Amino acid sequence: MKKILKITLIGIIFWYTYTEYRDFKRASIFDVTEVNINAENLELIDDLAKSIKNLKGKNILGIDKNKIKDKILEDVRVKDVVIKTRMPDILIFDIKENKPFVYIEYRDSIYISNESGKIYGYMKESEKYNMSLFRIDHEDDIKKFIEIMKKISFKDEISQMYKVDNGVAITTNTGLRIITNLIVDKKKYEVVKKLYNQVKSQNKRQIEYIDLRFEDYIIKRIEGDQRL
Repeated sequence: MKKILKITLIGIIFWYTYTEYRDFKRASIFDVTEVNINAENLELIDDLAKSIKNLKGKNILGIDKNKIKDKILEDVRVKDVVIKTRMPDILIFDIKENKPFVYIEYRDSIYISNESGKIYGYMKESEKYNMSLFRIDHEDDIKKFIEIMKKISFKDEISQMYKVDNGVAITTNTGLRIITNLIVDKKKYEVVKKLYNQVKSQNKRQIEYIDLRFEDYIIKRIEGDQRL
């Protein structure tokens, strides 16, 4: 009889504790009253920020942060996110966005790509950046162009990159046209920079183009010259 009473008493205590904890968790004191989003460019992720703000009013103890994080990381504009809670009622989202690296002109639209070649937005949806433009026929071209771009020390002077027969054309802000390909090494681009600066300072005529595709030499053509 004593054993039955003991088990019954333990059951009552357990049920009471569970009920109190359940009611405690449901208390309005744990309803989210504030959602803070830390990001460099909230305008870029405006629609995502709005969906995150919808967590306001939810019970903070019932929110699955891992599930929400996975959902946010599905957004191509987001590189990483850390979700923190400030008890009892504040959620904090630290969002690291993909950094804009280059514009991509593809199928009559202009997009933004990060340094890894991942498209994550439209030019028209974001602030304007002083970036180069890749004119591509296939998405695979993005990473190829970026591979070339990373070898060049004067990236800020590049206006456009696009395909030509047996190579890639680079146009600078001053109108210089450089013909290259994937196998041209970094040293040649340094020679180009020095050559261009040297010729420009000594001659009023503009360099029309420089071709780097030859293994042992560089071809340059200056406006007005009749020979290559």
